[in-house]
Amino acid sequence: MSDRDVEILGVAAKSVAVQAARPRTAHFRYLTRLMYLVGDLWALTLAHMVAVRGIEHFLAVPGSFQNPYQYHRYYIPFFAITLYLFDGYKSPELRRPDRELELGCKAVFASFVALMVLNFLVFKDQPLSRYLMIIWFGLSCLFLLTIRSIFRVVYSRLWKVGLAQRKAILIGDSSGLSGFQQSLSIQRYNGYKLLGLISETGGESLPKDLASVNVLGTLDKWQSIIERSRPDVLIVSLPSSTESEDLLRSILSRSKDLGIDLELYSRALASSQLNCEPDDFSGCLRFYASSQWSNSVQRVFKALLDVVFGVVGSFVTVLLIPVIGLIIKLQDGGPIFYRSAYLGQDRRNWYYLKFRTMRVNADEILQNDAELKSRFAACHKLKDDPRITPFGRFLRKLSLDEFPQFFSLLAGELSFVGPRTIRQEEAYRYGSMLPQLLSVKPGMTGFWQVMGRQTTTYDERVQMDLFYIEHWSIWLDLILVGKTFWKVLKGEGAY
Repeated sequence: MSDRDVEILGVAAKSVAVQAARPRTAHFRYLTRLMYLVGDLWALTLAHMVAVRGIEHFLAVPGSFQNPYQYHRYYIPFFAITLYLFDGYKSPELRRPDRELELGCKAVFASFVALMVLNFLVFKDQPLSRYLMIIWFGLSCLFLLTIRSIFRVVYSRLWKVGLAQRKAILIGDSSGLSGFQQSLSIQRYNGYKLLGLISETGGESLPKDLASVNVLGTLDKWQSIIERSRPDVLIVSLPSSTESEDLLRSILSRSKDLGIDLELYSRALASSQLNCEPDDFSGCLRFYASSQWSNSVQRVFKALLDVVFGVVGSFVTVLLIPVIGLIIKLQDGGPIFYRSAYLGQDRRNWYYLKFRTMRVNADEILQNDAELKSRFAACHKLKDDPRITPFGRFLRKLSLDEFPQFFSLLAGELSFVGPRTIRQEEAYRYGSMLPQLLSVKPGMTGFWQVMGRQTTTYDERVQMDLFYIEHWSIWLDLILVGKTFWKVLKGEGAY
């Protein structure tokens, strides 16, 4: 055997060994995409069946007069191709819920528009009910998003027990990686199983967000560490320098050989709501903002959402006032409402009403109890607050005390979804972030309420509000509305 043959066999053996050692996330990724595709097609087919049966029952129109014979043989593969081309299956387990909602609605809408065009071209001489298409479209959105939400719940449960997580290693600058950890923490994302950290200084002088992370070694030993640990993904954050670029090039090359995914984290890019696409010629990443008309349409929908909730909520509040007001009066004879102050966008004090849940002398109790006052100053919330009345605790558990805020919502002073209200005495704690937090109207509910409500720390609340402002979309608002109702029904985190 010649030296050339030996060399070829050596290269082949090395390639086989690398392939065998690669993580199995690729197989799991394909299985996930297949699961989502089957779920989507089942949802669309079920929506069609329900729409046909509904029209038969309520309008007495036979199914044969609603769509062509054996229609499912046509639309099922059509939907599968359209949804796939719409990127509906590109790592769905890694998308935020608001992006999932946005892509799902847009994909179904695009599929139905294309289907209507093809129906006109292919089935123009056969019956096709307009009522069927309208009802089918509405039910498809509902069923498809329900199925995908169920998948997300399943993923969440698997993550909590340590399954379906991607094994990850953090590499690089500890301050940058601290921002990555903080971003995942405020979103309560548990999709990574963190194996450890590789940094320039090892375990010395780590930020508090990384204090509990296992230190695997220093950057000069990164290659041997990842070959030994076999992670599914590397999260890299490096300072800008020539040495860092050389190191990143080496990590990219070796990760490609080992079949390991690589995610490059930047604190600046993480806080910007920009679309991104690669430039195939230069290798650059091009970032661009959403179109102005899209943002304008979303803001109109947000305003309509506020009006609808304001009208309905105010009507319900009017019905609640006699009952709740009577109980509060019988309890201690004090006022029914509490007038709560908050800092408006104009830096002046504004007020909204809440049903009173505390004793009449609540402020006096706080001022006379130094320990209680100290705890309140730390986070402006008190667990097991002795000032709350028994009936007030019941109102807070069900969030009924918040209902009078709907009057402020109807008046346009609050939004239904937005950052939390800030008191004048809290303003100093926000420093340079205050103008950004006051740049949008405060909300009755928001990101921090549904991601933990009062169980979050004060710093987490601030970061969650900043995340909401930086990533706002009508889709995020809709997700937060749904989660708010679910949290209220469960009474989770309320006190």
